[in-house]
Amino acid sequence: MPLPLPSLASLRSFEASARLESFSKAAKELNLTQAAISQQIRILEDRIGGALFLREARQVRLTELGRLYLSLTNEALQEMESAFETARALARPNALVVKATHTFAAYWLLPRLNRFQELWPNASLTVTAVESIAQLDGVGDLAITTGQDQWQNFMSRKLFDINLVPVASPEVAHRTDLGHFLAGHTDAIIHTLRRLDDWTLWCKGAGVPTLTLDRGTILFNSALSYAAAEQGMGIVIAEEAMIADRLESGDLVEVHSARVAAGRGYFLLEARDRARKPIVDAFVNWVFEEMAQTEALLENRRVLGTSIRSYRS
Repeated sequence: MPLPLPSLASLRSFEASARLESFSKAAKELNLTQAAISQQIRILEDRIGGALFLREARQVRLTELGRLYLSLTNEALQEMESAFETARALARPNALVVKATHTFAAYWLLPRLNRFQELWPNASLTVTAVESIAQLDGVGDLAITTGQDQWQNFMSRKLFDINLVPVASPEVAHRTDLGHFLAGHTDAIIHTLRRLDDWTLWCKGAGVPTLTLDRGTILFNSALSYAAAEQGMGIVIAEEAMIADRLESGDLVEVHSARVAAGRGYFLLEARDRARKPIVDAFVNWVFEEMAQTEALLENRRVLGTSIRSYRS
């Protein structure tokens, strides 16, 4: 049978002593006596079965075992602190916890969130970025993610269908030979690891040769890929609604006018068994209103025919 875990007090004493290299400084930080810190460390060392510190005249230094244990416990302490702060956030009046993909959070939600805060100035908002569907379970009032409406444990509402467009910085777009690009003769492209089929989907829909993974740069997620494109690293296939603001500002421009449906969309998810709060209704209504404005902005660009051609004059 495994031994009982060390107390949180002993772990905090260990972390503070290691960071400050002093039992007395750790005692002052934690509002304890030096004797109490020393006792906590001795108990921890006895239970582990090895020395964590080398005691010197005016300081203490970690042993090799101590350095290893510190690296393992730091992550656990951070996760515990995060869980505590999340629980505190959920307990506050007008608390709202939203989980979203990194790209949606960074490129669509955060630039608009101040407008919701103006409507609900007393709201306590917690926004968490997630990468996988598994991370959508657990704590949270709402989740926003991409897929094909496959979430059986949630009530889902589609925000929008994803259209794919090739975009780049104005500088890259200016120097790109469109004929060579459409013939597949370019290395200045960016692939997204979490959406490796996007170039294939767009090329097939646009009727041009496929740009394969042996060309260009591969980055982990869309947020990184879009940022790289803005910095002039190359052309990326983007989810049009995610970069509406960048298109409007001119930070990114279309390299080609073809818009290709990805066959998936963004969905707003709610847990089926969670009590409904007024702030949740308010946030859901606000998101759909903001998304309608985004769609109207994109539709206006299409009607006006805004494209890379206007940047080449």
